[in-house]
Amino acid sequence: MVEPPTPLALLVADRVYHDRQSGKWIVSGIFSTIGFPALPRQYDHMEIFFQVTNITQETDLRLRIEHADGDLLMDMGGPIKSKSPLDVMARRVVVRQLPFKKTGKHWVMLQSSDAILTQVPLYVGIVKPQQQQPGGGGTSPEQG
Repeated sequence: MVEPPTPLALLVADRVYHDRQSGKWIVSGIFSTIGFPALPRQYDHMEIFFQVTNITQETDLRLRIEHADGDLLMDMGGPIKSKSPLDVMARRVVVRQLPFKKTGKHWVMLQSSDAILTQVPLYVGIVKPQQQQPGGGGTSPEQG
């Protein structure tokens, strides 16, 4: 039996950048919670960064986002291969206009075949708009 790839990282962020000169990946604005004034709503832009290693043969790798109840929001991926199982494969995935219909826990998952390699929670909630205080003073510390 062939071992599945080994996940090293799975991050949801505002921006992921690969510095070609140094070879380093820069991940900025990592988050696990999204607040909307109402649902359904689309989240305009997020970037997902993942790394895997121990790829011994071509394998189907999928990135999925689904609600904890199983409703699928996104499923993308395809075959991935490596010259050596010691190689670390890093990828940046840009996600635009992701439709959220429900509050609660969602899972961002990295899968190989039908096996979940790793997953991170992404919580979606409703937030009330902040109201201006009398006198135009902005928000108080109790309001955030």
